[in-house]
Amino acid sequence: MYNSEKMQYACRKRQKEEKTIEDYRNELKEQVEKLDRLIAFAEKRLKKEKNIKKYVVCTTMRKNGYQYYIKEEGKRKYVKSKDLDTVRDTVQKSYDESVHHVLLNQRYQIERFLKLYDITAIVRTFEKMSEARKQLVEPLVPTDEQYIEEWYDRHHGGQNTFPMQNTYMTARGEKVRSKSEKIIADLFDKYKIPYRYEPMLELESGQSVCPDFVVLNVRRRKTLYWEHFGLVSDDEYAKRTLKKMNIYEESGFIIGRDILFSMESEEAPLNTKMLERKIKDYLL
Repeated sequence: MYNSEKMQYACRKRQKEEKTIEDYRNELKEQVEKLDRLIAFAEKRLKKEKNIKKYVVCTTMRKNGYQYYIKEEGKRKYVKSKDLDTVRDTVQKSYDESVHHVLLNQRYQIERFLKLYDITAIVRTFEKMSEARKQLVEPLVPTDEQYIEEWYDRHHGGQNTFPMQNTYMTARGEKVRSKSEKIIADLFDKYKIPYRYEPMLELESGQSVCPDFVVLNVRRRKTLYWEHFGLVSDDEYAKRTLKKMNIYEESGFIIGRDILFSMESEEAPLNTKMLERKIKDYLL
């Protein structure tokens, strides 16, 4: 691809990306779940600290560290090293009360936001129009169906010219090279993940590779690549696998963000439950 063509392609891609918007509802719900766990942990601590007396603690700095004082009845009392546990307990309790309050407030703010948050309303503005009006309008943010159609137009499969020795037919009626690739493709189909088999990917180094799949997270409108390594117990195959993984990393691909890997060997066959978990975690 010539430089001018690359620039035009990058410009079109950037314009399409600017007209998309990600739905973070699931991530926000996960954040609430994490906050709930922290709140429960903080409350467990506070229950244990119920009978700890709270003091006003003052500190001063000395060459050899800090000195601590407590205030009682308006008088400041120096705390000796052997009595530091008392200060430590009251400061810990004070911290736990404060952080518990912050956690509850953060949870409340996210829950309040979630009640109002509906990113799909942007797309529904177009979807609610009559078919006649839709014919006259170019939506600012494409619907999922429009985006998927455009995505398929931009991503093409079947670009690996290496001959297929064995073929397996997917549920979608495509030929793939291995039984495991058929299983992976059929799982994509099961979860309605848009995909292409064996696309051509040009890396920043100018080197071209053919990942097994290019896939789309529709909700986040994020394109990722998926490589399956099926013979990692073979020494030569394992070496080629590591080399290929390094090529991706050297080109700026980050596992989980840009590319996903799956592997199997004679001792560890393909784990479909793990595949489904990965699909749910990264592609839905």
